[in-house]
Order: sequence, then structure tokens, then C-alpha cells
Amino acid sequence: MDYSAFEHLLKMNNTTVYRVSKETGIAASTFTDWKNGRSCPKADKLKRIAAFFDVSLDELLGTQTPRREVAASQARRRLPIIGEIRAGSPIITNETLLGYESADVDDVEEYFYLKVCGDSMKDCGMVDGSLVLFHKQQYAENGDIVACLVGGDSATVKRFFKRDRRIILQPENEEYSPIELSPVDFETGEARILGVAQEVKIKL
Repeated sequence: MDYSAFEHLLKMNNTTVYRVSKETGIAASTFTDWKNGRSCPKADKLKRIAAFFDVSLDELLGTQTPRREVAASQARRRLPIIGEIRAGSPIITNETLLGYESADVDDVEEYFYLKVCGDSMKDCGMVDGSLVLFHKQQYAENGDIVACLVGGDSATVKRFFKRDRRIILQPENEEYSPIELSPVDFETGEARILGVAQEVKIKL
């Protein structure tokens, strides 16, 4: 019976052995003996501890993943789909939020989906209506596909290139012209990289 599973529950619930002891009426020495491997709480005490955390005995003893952790893991993979980006960052509002999409990422705060409008990037697979997963960052390497704020209030998805004192946002469709910017545009906030594309999903 692994005491570390109990410690994990303490951490997940932001609580202490002292509080568990006080709320369950189980002597603190019982937990000390358990931690040091001298004994394990008897069945009735284990049931009280499990009830305190609202988990099963299997979860308490580490033979089953805690339900809350499973739920948190599933929730962690759901990212917002943004239909519009304004004011310098991927702001999610009722007007811009189109829904959610799953992604294999560790931190939802570091990623977002953008729904592509138009066909300026169709030659690299980003067709109208496709979902592009972006990692939030304000820098890019040559050749990266970026979500970039242009004109201070609207975003475009293009391939990024830096050439001398010019920044080129290159479309992947010969029918469209590149967008040419300067470092000054980024310094004044007229332009800003919001994220770098990681993958594309096409909804059929």
C-alpha cells in the first residue's frame, strides 16, 4: 500500500495531513506510521480517508488513477477555436469563440486553434475552414507559418521570412501577393506575431 498515492491526493486537494487528521478523527501518528512503512490504516480508517477525498479505496491506495486527475487530463486537451483575433492577443469572447477542439498538448494556456478563412494558404494544406493549432509566441524562424497581427487589429496566417530590414508574410497561393512589413511595425505594435502553427486539421 503506497503512501505516495495519499500524498498525491493531498497535493491535488491542496490540503494537509493535519487537516485530514482533524476532519476524520484519525490520529496524526497513524499517518506517520503509514509514511514510515510501520503500518497502514485499518479498513475503517481507510474508508474515512477515502470519504474525505471523495475517492474510492483503490484510488486512495494507488491501484487506480484518481477520477479527478483523469478528468483534468481530458480537459487539458480541449483548446478554444478562435474565429477572430484582435487587440494584440488571442482574446476569447462570445463573438470570437467558435467551440473547442482536442489536441495532444500539455498546457492549454500555451496553445489555441484558429479557423482559417480564405484560400491564401491552400498550397500548404490550410484550406478555407480548416483548423490550425498555434503555439503562443511572439517570435518566429524563417519559414515558420505564423498568426500575425497586421494593422493593429486583425490577424492573418502567412509564412514568415526576415530579409535584411524587411519582414515578409508570404502566402501559399500564387494568386495572392506577399505582405511586406518592417521591424518598426513590430516595435510600434502595428504588427505582432501571436503564434506559430503546429498542425492543421481539416473538417469534412
